[in-house]
Amino acid sequence: MWQFDESVFRKNIEGFKTGALSEYLVHPDRDRERWEVITSREGSPTMIWDSASLHSRYDPVAEGVRWADGAVEASAGHQTGFLVLGLGLGYHVMALLDRTTCPVAVFEPHPDILRASFRLMPWFLHAGRLIFLTDPSYSNRLPGGYKVLLHVPSEKVRPDSYRSIRRTYEGGESPSAYSLRILVVAPVSGGSYPIARSVHRSLLRMGHRATLFDGADFEDSLRAIGAQTRIDLHRAQLRGLFQGFLSEMILARILSEKPDLVIGLAQSPLSPELLEKLAGMGIPVAYWFVEDFRLATYWERVAPLVTSFAVIQKEEWIPKLEARGFSNVTYLPTGADSEIFLPRAENGPESEKYSAPLSFLGAGYYNRHHFLKHFVDLGLAIWGSDWDRSDPLFRYVREEGRRLSPEEAAKVYRNSAINLNLHSSVYHRGVNPDGDFVNPRTFEIAACEGFQLVDRRTLLPELFIPGEEVVFFDDERSCRRLVSHFRTHEVERRSIALSGRKRVMRDHTIDCRMERWLSVLFEQGFKPKTPLFPGRQRVDDLVLESSSDPDLSDFFDRYRCLGTVDLEDLERGIRPQESSISDTEAAVLLLREFVREVGI
Repeated sequence: MWQFDESVFRKNIEGFKTGALSEYLVHPDRDRERWEVITSREGSPTMIWDSASLHSRYDPVAEGVRWADGAVEASAGHQTGFLVLGLGLGYHVMALLDRTTCPVAVFEPHPDILRASFRLMPWFLHAGRLIFLTDPSYSNRLPGGYKVLLHVPSEKVRPDSYRSIRRTYEGGESPSAYSLRILVVAPVSGGSYPIARSVHRSLLRMGHRATLFDGADFEDSLRAIGAQTRIDLHRAQLRGLFQGFLSEMILARILSEKPDLVIGLAQSPLSPELLEKLAGMGIPVAYWFVEDFRLATYWERVAPLVTSFAVIQKEEWIPKLEARGFSNVTYLPTGADSEIFLPRAENGPESEKYSAPLSFLGAGYYNRHHFLKHFVDLGLAIWGSDWDRSDPLFRYVREEGRRLSPEEAAKVYRNSAINLNLHSSVYHRGVNPDGDFVNPRTFEIAACEGFQLVDRRTLLPELFIPGEEVVFFDDERSCRRLVSHFRTHEVERRSIALSGRKRVMRDHTIDCRMERWLSVLFEQGFKPKTPLFPGRQRVDDLVLESSSDPDLSDFFDRYRCLGTVDLEDLERGIRPQESSISDTEAAVLLLREFVREVGI
């Protein structure tokens, strides 16, 4: 157990003695059995709450610095102030204070956590521009325009309080005002599978109640179907039956989980028949078509059946969709999962295994076979699947041509001196001169602070500044020239890579994409509705209907951030281990137990 310095606590109490905060802090810890402060491997204290770490167990100081750096990068030009949701012991807040002169407000609803931080950190040194909030309603005292920053581990202690303060401070009908139930449907395999998992993680980071239908669980079954017969007609029939089975599985999950929104990605097992059924049930579906519309034409059956249809191309395609009467189309480029693709120092065997003077990571498409063979004399190493083992180029393919995980891909991006990024094409022998959409790899390499040379795409200049954040090439000759130049100009490479990461963290993370997409949905009128399923009720209606009973009305009011609730939600919000429960809470728990017993 870490030994606190009580003199720091006394100085902090003196520095923040105005208002009710000092009275809030002098009471004894009430949940002492739920948390402990231990020594990290680096030597600084770190806090554990219900067996989960609020900070790194290895180096919480460095982790706080990374959080603050990311927050400042993502808030470039934001000069009003910051509202930090979640304190923990405060490493991230202290690092933020070192990086900005703006006022900082910190929301921490649990007194035990606030008290522990006050015994550790010298907050009194920043008393002039730092304030602490313990109740969501106190955010009304802040000026408008503060940038809201979330400390994700802290939110898990009391997610309802964090939702409430966002709704109180930001106001309006917006994604941040609700904790949505969202089911993400991932494909069985393919390039959009890792994107689906990133979407799921992003929604959880944003505080939504997201779950994942993991199509990869059925990959072996689908592969086995193809091995049962050589007759194409039988294979097609078997796969059709299997698609029907997956559709029923997804429908079962929907009826069980009662989501406010279903999100699907390209190649997700959301058949047109299932989408039509969901539309008839009034269940909103948002679909991210992360494919080339020229090659994957099944979009024509999907787009009319979903609430929102997000695409990665626009100039040629969106006008065609709108001409067909589709008003649900949103341009949404791919992005980087900042939880996986980030700078990180790696030494020894790991660094050597995933590094090269010139690297390429991707599947063995037609144009890449023809293009990359001209770079083998420049230290080329290739990672990825679907490369022809009979081709002489295969000798440069690492890891026996297996598909790398996103975590392994990140190691390649940050350890290679130069990353080649050539978008795929099945009919060109090199760069596609008409290429428009930008692949996820472009954002992921930049997020890892890797240097890349990427083939020119018509949509790239609006996403990255050419020559400053990424470097474009037009053909094999220009690419060789750029490789020859940058292999001996490390300082220039480093500067461009740093600028590229800053741009991604500000504008192009998966979190940015999800915030944008959900905002568009809300702008179009989406929000949690009157129950789509038995047992769901709008919280606003419950508060209004119980207005004659102040205790009951106040109880329901705690759940406004959820939009709609059922008994399970109400039960989750009751914490008998923290304090004695009210008569209303006891009645809810009794009713929930009755429902379990009778199986309603």
